[in-house]
Amino acid sequence: MTPLQQLIAVAQSQDMVWREDQAAITASLLMPAMPAVVDLLGRLRRECDGFTAGLTPPAPGYTIGFCAVIRDRVFDGLISAPLIRGLTARGLALRNVFVILKDRYFQNAIQFGNLYIDVANDSVDPSKPWLEWMDVREVPFANVGDLSTIARVAGDYHRCRVYPNTFFPLLAPVVPLLAVHDDGRLGLLHFQDGGFLKDLASGFPHLRHWLSGPARDLPQLPEAHAEALREACGREHRDAFAFEYRPCSFVDIAEYADAFSAAFADPSRHWSIMAVCNRVPAALRDLRARNIRDG
Repeated sequence: MTPLQQLIAVAQSQDMVWREDQAAITASLLMPAMPAVVDLLGRLRRECDGFTAGLTPPAPGYTIGFCAVIRDRVFDGLISAPLIRGLTARGLALRNVFVILKDRYFQNAIQFGNLYIDVANDSVDPSKPWLEWMDVREVPFANVGDLSTIARVAGDYHRCRVYPNTFFPLLAPVVPLLAVHDDGRLGLLHFQDGGFLKDLASGFPHLRHWLSGPARDLPQLPEAHAEALREACGREHRDAFAFEYRPCSFVDIAEYADAFSAAFADPSRHWSIMAVCNRVPAALRDLRARNIRDG
């Protein structure tokens, strides 16, 4: 597998699904062990809270917004615990998942067998219990993919106004959304590459559907922000941004998606897609640093 194919496999593995092959062992092995598993989760969560409290500078507003940090540290502890290793050795599947929960939240959680386990249930509302677990079939969730859903949930979850990215055509298939936050700052709306990677592997069905209709229903970036973006990222004004600034149409973005698809079809060209993805974190930092506002 190429490095790109490996990343796609990881992204696909983060979809949550109830599995028939996990039904019997979840009932016979995992459910009786859940009191001990919950005790272990509690210890790992306390260790995570202690680690975060010791950061310099302290993590502001912990636990709000720290679901990924908490989940990842707890998961790392799980996979090395003798109790969990004994269960996985007998066939129980353990993995990270990333879903849209209740059509309102982006949720980093754990799937163990056919159980959904959220060890950061208090990361949106600190008054809630820190742990929630249930059968996957009882969870009101959707796997990340549909861009209209992502745009709607992101606007509420991140408290921002969402606009299509029609300014950086090469970047747009990877990060198709811009956000204007409550303080008026413009940024790229990006929280993980998983949605892009899964869509790329399938020929961009979600992106193409969104470009053909729902994207056109979103408002365009207000003129004051668009002008500030041009001033900040146009080559004639400032140091070059990580991606070419060039106002473009939805048709242009679809053509760039075609180019990504052509590169994906040829494993010897996967490096070119990786090169784009690897520039995204710098673009996020750079755009934030430019502090683009509407004046």
